[in-house]
Order: sequence, then C-alpha cells, then structure tokens
Amino acid sequence: MAINAQIVDGKIYANSTPDNTSQNTKGTSTLGKDQFLQILVAEMQYQDPLEPTTNTEWVSQMATFSQIEELQNMSDSIEKGQAQNLVGKIVIMATTDSTGETKYFSGKVESFENREDGTYLSIGGYLYDIKDLYSVVDEEYYDKLTQEASGSTSQDTDNSSEE
Repeated sequence: MAINAQIVDGKIYANSTPDNTSQNTKGTSTLGKDQFLQILVAEMQYQDPLEPTTNTEWVSQMATFSQIEELQNMSDSIEKGQAQNLVGKIVIMATTDSTGETKYFSGKVESFENREDGTYLSIGGYLYDIKDLYSVVDEEYYDKLTQEASGSTSQDTDNSSEE
C-alpha cells in the first residue's frame, strides 16, 4: 500500500508541500488519536486499488487506534483524580514565561477545573495547568519555610503577641 500525499503534523497535503502552505509545520514528538485517525483515513483514501488493505491490516490498525484512545482516556482520568486529590493542599507551580524564564508560585489549591485543553488548578484566584505542578508541600513545613523567609520564628511571633 502506498500513500501519495504528504502528511505533516497530522495534516494531509495533497498536491502541495508544507513549504507552500500557510500553516505552521512545527513538529511534535507525540502522535495523538486524531493524528492517527487522519493517517488511517489518508491511507484508505490514497491506497492503490491494485493493492488494497487486507482485513487483517485493517483490524490491526483499528485495534491500535482503540488502544491509543483508551490510553488517552485513562491518562485524562488519572490527571483529574490527581487534581481532585490536590484540593486543599499546598503546591508549588513552575511556569515558564514568554522569555523562557521559569517562575515558581505556591499556595493552597482551592479547586480544579476541567477544560477541553486540560486540567487546571485554582490557586490564589488564578488557574495553573496541572502539568506545571512542581511539588506538593506539607502545610507545617510550608509555614516554617515562609516564617524563616520573612525573618521571624514562632518564638519571635509568640513574644511579639505578649508585648
């Protein structure tokens, strides 16, 4: 079987090359279920009629597609469960700004939100992608760190309240 169309980033370029199209051709290292389905459709559309796909090849490709879809569904479920378990916990988020610099934000997870493009944690009124999760911190340890960073200790705090 031969494909007579070029496929870049899951897009079929029949009678054209990526160089003469206006779409971004930046590649990714993952192949999702949508890209796999597009490749499968392209194979069917451009297959050589003298060498059609056998039933065995078709069933094998459909099984692979089903596996990809189920793995993605399982990954989404695990991500949602992880987000649910983080509600009420202190987390540190590592985000990258437009200059490529990594910035760290911490706080208590207030809630989580599922969107089409992923799962987000609400911290201090802002939404952070769960993929930016850097660490989960024990609340007592976090309080101790923030007190040390501010230059006071629990003993200093106790003395100042007595005065």
